[in-house]
Amino acid sequence: MLRDDNFHKELIFRSKVVSIIILLLCLILIANLYLLQIRYSKKYQLMSDKNRIKVLPLLPKRGRIFSADGIILANNEYTHRLIMDYCSKKTFQKNIDELKKYLYLSETDIENLENQRRKRIANITVKDKLSRDEYVKVAMNLFKCNGVYISNIYSRNYTMPYEFSHLLGYVSKQSKEIQFLTGRTGIELLFNEELKGKIGNIQHEINSIGNKVRIIEKEEPVNGKDIVLSTHAELQKYIYDLLAPYKVGACCVLDITGKVLALVSVPGYNINNMSNGPSPSEWKEWTTSIYKPLLDRYSSSTYPPGSVFKIIVAYAALKEKLISKEEKLLCLGGIKHDNHVFHCWNRNGHGWINITEALSKSCDCFFFELAKKLGIERLNKYAKEFGFGKKTGIELPNEKSGLIPSREWKFLKYGTNWYAYETMLAGIGQGSVLSTLIQTATMLGKIYSDNINYRPTILNNNINNNEVVHLNKYCLDIVKASLKQVCWTGTASGSCRTNYGIAGKTGSSQVRSLKSGEAGMNQKLLEWKHRDHAFFVGAAPLDSPQYIVAVLIEHGGGGARVAAPIARKIFDKLILKNNEN
Repeated sequence: MLRDDNFHKELIFRSKVVSIIILLLCLILIANLYLLQIRYSKKYQLMSDKNRIKVLPLLPKRGRIFSADGIILANNEYTHRLIMDYCSKKTFQKNIDELKKYLYLSETDIENLENQRRKRIANITVKDKLSRDEYVKVAMNLFKCNGVYISNIYSRNYTMPYEFSHLLGYVSKQSKEIQFLTGRTGIELLFNEELKGKIGNIQHEINSIGNKVRIIEKEEPVNGKDIVLSTHAELQKYIYDLLAPYKVGACCVLDITGKVLALVSVPGYNINNMSNGPSPSEWKEWTTSIYKPLLDRYSSSTYPPGSVFKIIVAYAALKEKLISKEEKLLCLGGIKHDNHVFHCWNRNGHGWINITEALSKSCDCFFFELAKKLGIERLNKYAKEFGFGKKTGIELPNEKSGLIPSREWKFLKYGTNWYAYETMLAGIGQGSVLSTLIQTATMLGKIYSDNINYRPTILNNNINNNEVVHLNKYCLDIVKASLKQVCWTGTASGSCRTNYGIAGKTGSSQVRSLKSGEAGMNQKLLEWKHRDHAFFVGAAPLDSPQYIVAVLIEHGGGGARVAAPIARKIFDKLILKNNEN
């Protein structure tokens, strides 16, 4: 009887244990159901959707860029791109073996694609810009592949890829995963937000082997905005062709309101190739060439302005009443200071000359004296009023400010005092003075618009609403009369004496100290990299100036011989239309 009681008790105990275990298992099951169906339902729904739904981006058309004369400079080409989703190595190899039947894939191409797969890139671009024949063959056989599809996209196309290379800049894909074009330099970079538009998307339901079943949802992309530049395509090409034989140069053409009519840097480079990815040989050529084609010479490069800077010195000396219109100074071909002789370009001297003659003949000794009287601080002040030593504010990235030295600048940079001879060198646009070509053109724009707030713009619809601040009329009239003489009887008379009239200033800036026996030497006898830079900046027509032209030829050898004749041809193109003399 006792044994039966014990057995009965043990049976009850075991049943309770089993019941508890069953209850715990039920609780675990309920808890898991709670986690799956309620707490983590969104997570697992998303995982399920990823297997069931494929979301593809719909890329917008990038905004077009037009010239002021209606030429499309940057457009969009409709192309087809072959894309493969991330997959296993086995699936990848199967897809590649199939695709090789319809398009050419080199071993290097396949290796690059495999590297992307290893990095788990979601959408691998197998090939950009499928040809018509490739498109037809691949499209008809896509069902044989797993997770491979064709995406219809827009690629950037530039109609004048060399002439506008530095101004427009170029685009590239944002990344390998995000096939969205974004601006990298020039106008493409500065106005990227306006040009790029907004990406849309399309959601496809797919089956177990990755084929599309139906469209679930679609959000249309928003295309980018078009931009109209103030530049004229015909003029830009004309100037580019003019400068090309000189290897390295730049030109800035402004109208009297500040609009940029042309902005050219030579040599250019093919921005279509840059946007699509240059070949290794092409990239090497661009980055190793002594002519540096990737560098723009009008806003991102600085140079000693040379004698062009004498315009500022003349105006400042007149404004400060350090010299009058009639007063003359003696040039004997050189001037002594602190046991050093500073030579005029004319070693025989210009004799007794006034300020108009000094500007027209570009007498160095005259401006050595004026600069010394002014002092570096006043020279710094007037130079900055005319736009030197600071950015012009033109709508371009990477614009440099140049340099107008001062006592404070030298002490902070070198820890030494400023000397009078340095002011003398600054007075002829040498020494520490550096400027951009756009600054030089802007300076003359301020003079001929009689507005110290004159500012250049690259956009056709941009209007300078800054308050007009006039220059001193007495000083301005003398400077203008002097610049007229430069082209009538002075250094540019050989090329710039015209019926419609040009006023301007030639300039040459040394790139190194002259060696013994090189003074006065024909620049053509020097090695190219040792020749002076050649400048000219001018305004025309004389009765009512409408255009400002600034020309730079790196290592051109002389403003009067090289830069001025180029400017004359540009003025002829602008004013005579038919390039008549």
